[in-house]
Amino acid sequence: MRRIYLDSNILIAHYSTDKAEESKKKMVENALAVFAELKDVQLCTSMWAATEMVNILVSSKKIDRGIVAEIESQLVSERRLANLRLHFVEVSPQKDYDFA
Repeated sequence: MRRIYLDSNILIAHYSTDKAEESKKKMVENALAVFAELKDVQLCTSMWAATEMVNILVSSKKIDRGIVAEIESQLVSERRLANLRLHFVEVSPQKDYDFA
């Protein structure tokens, strides 16, 4: 099975209400429609991507924190994006990984 990693840019474009993101949002919608037709594909993301999405939606896109919290909660608990199954993967094999 082929895995496709959806990074924070995909998540941001999907959830953003910013007019500047409209063309990106459309591209993401088109890509998700194509992914829905593929049989041997697993869509993946990570908590790092979700965390970055939250940060950008609140700080740059100025979406209300409560709304963004609901988006994150739903994404993580339902593990779906546009009705497509989404798997969360570890981005580092080291459990004690740090940026320092």
